[in-house]
Amino acid sequence: MSSPLDSTMGIWLVSLFLATILYGMGLIQAFLYFNWYTKDHWGVKAVVICLVILETLHITFFFCGTYWILIDHFGDFAALVVITWYDSAQLLAGYLSAFTVQMYFAYCIYALSPKYKIMPMFIAALALLQIGAGLAQTIITTELGSFTLLDKTKRITTLQAASAFACDVSITACLCYTLNGKRTGLKSTNSLLNTLMIIAVNRGMLTALSAALNIILFLSIPNTFWFFLGLILSGKLYMNSMLATLNTRQHIRGRLNEDSAGPWNSIHIRNLSSNRNTNSGGTNVPEESTLNSHIDPAYEDKGNKTTFTMDMV
Repeated sequence: MSSPLDSTMGIWLVSLFLATILYGMGLIQAFLYFNWYTKDHWGVKAVVICLVILETLHITFFFCGTYWILIDHFGDFAALVVITWYDSAQLLAGYLSAFTVQMYFAYCIYALSPKYKIMPMFIAALALLQIGAGLAQTIITTELGSFTLLDKTKRITTLQAASAFACDVSITACLCYTLNGKRTGLKSTNSLLNTLMIIAVNRGMLTALSAALNIILFLSIPNTFWFFLGLILSGKLYMNSMLATLNTRQHIRGRLNEDSAGPWNSIHIRNLSSNRNTNSGGTNVPEESTLNSHIDPAYEDKGNKTTFTMDMV
């Protein structure tokens, strides 16, 4: 016979277990990032550090809230529905984490195509709407003080989750559109861009699915904590997706170097740089600095004094 607490404290513990696993994965990825990319721009490193701090606070407050309910107030059933400041703090940390990653990718899209300002501005607006609704939800939830009254936050919760979902879908669509516009006549370059677009889709799919799961479970199964599966795990998915994007650059550069040893349609851009103005085929070949900027935020074109400060994926 199942426990009456399966859909509340049971799913609470399951969410804590899964969030802890994802947090550990994120810490490993952060360690690898700082070990592999020591020459990255300080702006990228600052975003990663901020993200790690927010997710550390999130999992810490979530654990403290769990300890308060199940240990400090063991046997006190009235305490099971009390919303503590730990719960509000971890909720806010999760929303800030999502906002940090969304703004990061908005800047990446702007850096890829500065002339198309409407795309990053639209994404930034959705990110601001998401964090604004998240702050409002945190305040309202704290004032309610009881999980039994969460239905009163239905509108603001729907707005927050819907804006997060729309923001993630927009980031994915804009990245794919921008990268697709960088295609050239070289097979190796197009293959590289296809890889970057696949990574962008996989990243956006995870975080968008988390936001969709949050709103669907919150509305379809009220008076339970099933929506925790989307809400609690979302910040960890944002953290892992961003760090995975940063850490795959070595693999992408390795593929590019392997392709450079291939036939004509995979020849390295550097070998064509001196002859690009006399190309009899009339193919528009990008300079090496342009190609490297798509995959390496630390790349700097010494000749043109152009520095790319953020990851382009």
